[in-house]
Amino acid sequence: MNQALAVYKAGNLEDAVTRLQKLRAATALTPQQRMDLNDKMASVMGEIYALAAKGDSRAIAAVKQYEQMQTQRR
Repeated sequence: MNQALAVYKAGNLEDAVTRLQKLRAATALTPQQRMDLNDKMASVMGEIYALAAKGDSRAIAAVKQYEQMQTQRR
């Protein structure tokens, strides 16, 4: 998760989304790790959605990728 957050802070939003989604799909997480991951994911995605709403092209691409990955999970 630290790598995903570092990538996010560096501005590579699509890579951060991919890393977080892969972590979310991992089955080897403890309940506490899963809760922490969900909290971080919600925070990061909230910020990305806010940037996308302001027209940030990187955020728009990251939102599209996130939504596509969500659809594939189901």
